[in-house]
Amino acid sequence: MRRIKIPLPPVDEKKKVIEDVDKDRRYAIDASIVRIMKSRKVLGYQQLVVECVEQLGRMFKPDVKAIKKRIEDLISRDYLERDKDNANMFKYLA
Repeated sequence: MRRIKIPLPPVDEKKKVIEDVDKDRRYAIDASIVRIMKSRKVLGYQQLVVECVEQLGRMFKPDVKAIKKRIEDLISRDYLERDKDNANMFKYLA
């Protein structure tokens, strides 16, 4: 039996793949949050994270920190806003 050597991809290519996957996951998290908020209009932070993890669980296991970061990004892009009375409640704007 002969051994066949298969060259490993270069480190630069591996970094690029990881960056591309991370970018795709950010878009998926954004889309999930917007879909949830579009249907609910007003939702608490914990419930939003739970539903987002539930939706994205079929594709990948999202990190809660990443979800929080994407929520903050959507707030800065005027898709969501925090409730004035309760900081843990979000309203859908767009």
